[in-house]
Amino acid sequence: MGHGNSKCHKMKISFGRRVSLMNNETLTLLPHPERYRLASGKGRQAAVMLIMTPEHILLIERSKKTPQHGGQIALPGGKWETDDQSLWHTARRETWEEVAIDIGDQHPYSALPATATGTGFDIHPFFVKLDYLPKMVPDNREVQQILTYPTSRFLNLESYQMSQTERGYVETDWQGHHIWGATARILYLAAHVVIQENMKT
Repeated sequence: MGHGNSKCHKMKISFGRRVSLMNNETLTLLPHPERYRLASGKGRQAAVMLIMTPEHILLIERSKKTPQHGGQIALPGGKWETDDQSLWHTARRETWEEVAIDIGDQHPYSALPATATGTGFDIHPFFVKLDYLPKMVPDNREVQQILTYPTSRFLNLESYQMSQTERGYVETDWQGHHIWGATARILYLAAHVVIQENMKT
């Protein structure tokens, strides 16, 4: 990984606390040790990085040439590889490879529960809050474009559309982009975390 980290806020969060969602579902926030262990789920393991600044959330549009999830709106991230020390390392490595942001060794703001995808992955989201987005360079092999999604919209729960399916499908549209699947669900869960933490302060 390179240099030039953005400052990372270490924000207090109540791990193990249950967070209520709009559809009467709940989630339990997970602690984040430095060596975040691989999950024991049946799916292939992957990790993504949700980077939030006061103004923006970092999203990417995946290259249409990628065999899986091509053209979809996503968070930086990818599959766990055998050289990765942890899923946290996976998220950091993929973020550096895809958009050239070096998160460094700072702890994330939160680790959310894994989200399963229809393509057989268990995606582990790591949530980091930065002062600003540093200079980014997309990997043209994997990234069609970098998107800066407004934090104000991310935190507006009315911007998410919910279905009544068993999987609790979530989606949202923004500037001609359709955000759905695991990415939309992760954003939706993370928004609840931020809102409820802010209500305590």
